[in-house]
Amino acid sequence: MKEALPERDLFGCRPHEYALPFPVRIVDCQSCGAKMTWVTTANGKAMPLSLATVEEREGVRYALPHFIDCPDAKEWSKR
Repeated sequence: MKEALPERDLFGCRPHEYALPFPVRIVDCQSCGAKMTWVTTANGKAMPLSLATVEEREGVRYALPHFIDCPDAKEWSKR
């Protein structure tokens, strides 16, 4: 079976991706142990980014939130 491609906008960007800072401070997820880093969103909130989802376009590295691929994400939800 063919795997579905991630949705992209006209510029090739994935929804909900964030630019990685330089240098990246790598930490381990306290739940699953995956490699991730933290960034601050435009709203001033901390967001964990999964280093397993890093893509580079035009010299800028982007990653998706770790909540997307963490098996324990529901445990950390504030809802």
